[in-house]
Amino acid sequence: MSKQQVKLDNWPFKNGEKAQLVWLSSPFWQSKKIMIYAYFKAKGKTERVLADWGTLPALAIQHYYMNGDIRKSIAPAEAKEVEMTIYPNTVSYFEKEWSIYGTLDKDMSRSFIVSSNNKNYVLPLIEVVRSILAPNRFLLYRLFETNSFPQYFIEQYEANKIHLDFSSLYHRKYTKDNFLYQLVWLLSNQDLRRVFENVAYTFINTGIVKFDWLFTKPITIKAIVKLSSNGGTILRITNVKNKQIPYSEISFSHPEIIQTEKSGEAKKYTLHSQNSNGSQQNELALDEDVEGTTDNFDLIEMDNQVHEYVKLPKVTKIRRNSNKQRNFENENTKRYFIDDQGRRSTSDVGGSKVAKGLENKSLYDIQVQGELGEFIKVLKVLENYSEVQSINVIQGSLKEFSDIKRFVYLSDGVTERKYVIAEIKLFPNKKVSVIEVEREDRALSTLICFINNQQNKSYCYHQILNGLIDSHRTWDKEGLHFNKINFLTLRHGKKDFRHRAKAIIRKIY
Repeated sequence: MSKQQVKLDNWPFKNGEKAQLVWLSSPFWQSKKIMIYAYFKAKGKTERVLADWGTLPALAIQHYYMNGDIRKSIAPAEAKEVEMTIYPNTVSYFEKEWSIYGTLDKDMSRSFIVSSNNKNYVLPLIEVVRSILAPNRFLLYRLFETNSFPQYFIEQYEANKIHLDFSSLYHRKYTKDNFLYQLVWLLSNQDLRRVFENVAYTFINTGIVKFDWLFTKPITIKAIVKLSSNGGTILRITNVKNKQIPYSEISFSHPEIIQTEKSGEAKKYTLHSQNSNGSQQNELALDEDVEGTTDNFDLIEMDNQVHEYVKLPKVTKIRRNSNKQRNFENENTKRYFIDDQGRRSTSDVGGSKVAKGLENKSLYDIQVQGELGEFIKVLKVLENYSEVQSINVIQGSLKEFSDIKRFVYLSDGVTERKYVIAEIKLFPNKKVSVIEVEREDRALSTLICFINNQQNKSYCYHQILNGLIDSHRTWDKEGLHFNKINFLTLRHGKKDFRHRAKAIIRKIY
């Protein structure tokens, strides 16, 4: 395991002071992100720490932490590891109001009482979430989205085989075998899937994460348990055993997984991450104000828990397209250095960043210079056409969709490349989206989209802009056709903004 530390930035205790995690709050919305409160106690004093929901896998109740480092936890001395099998008919639900030690805060304690070997154990509902239903960050955040799986992958079933065709919304790091096994286990066990998918409906309607024990099969676990005379309290599940996947093969495809052919050409550019001192970091600070996560956090989670399967299916990677693989640098290779201050968030990949980036604004609230400023002038002319009912504008940066792709920056390697989406409503009831991205010196056309399902337009925008980034700085027409998005392109001419507005209205009306 790496020696790199991952610290809670808002850690309230002194260095070297052991603090015990005494409570994890119910999740809640704050600033368009799912958050939790973690309550830590040291020397009789309890402090409340705000954390992203995605930090949950690294937090174990009643365990001790030092210096805010969530990579290391210490179980209480009286705790023991116990193996047990939970049978559906031996589980009951229990809840009661709870006063959090050392504070005036109250919360609702939600747990299951499970019987094993003539003893009763308290299993916190939040532990079931993080260890059985959603043991990685992708699944944790999908808990709060209704019917969202089709945005991330299409399921195809054959005899003894499942194929998952992932979209660019599904982060490539989740195509590692361990994540695929967990995902397919959830998808293929209908009782688990039903519980998982019902969590979102309950949370949206009540603000509460709550569910019944509807699992139809026994679940065998190993857990750290604080023992009592008649059983105990399960503090952390360390191992989920005997999981069954009813397929002998899992195949998958992903837009970022492509055929590569070795090339004798040198790399055109390289990206290097460094902090302000130019040195490699051995400490990352978790900051709840930062949006998006990075590749290494889910790998940390997997160190905390083991999942065992009766038989592991074969995993087959289906590659698309082809690309040159340049293996060396020369004097012509441009080196770009991205300033890395070591601040991270465990919130979802993209997630809240995309939601913020896709907020509608009035046309007259947009302040942007350069090429996009000229596009705003075009839109203001368009708004005066009798055919146009209204125009709303979405403004953002391509960096919302990727932190590592070169195209998200302008040629200086620092300035973020911006985009503007104009949502144009025409009489009597026609809607068109016009997308303009900073071209700099590139021959990138304006994209005009006709999106049939307006409720799904944010997903479509995400797909379109991700496709632009991934397909070497051109609109991914194959991807647009695949996602059934009707579109037109309009080349940039040298005419003024009035002429360009007229050209757009001819295209869209």
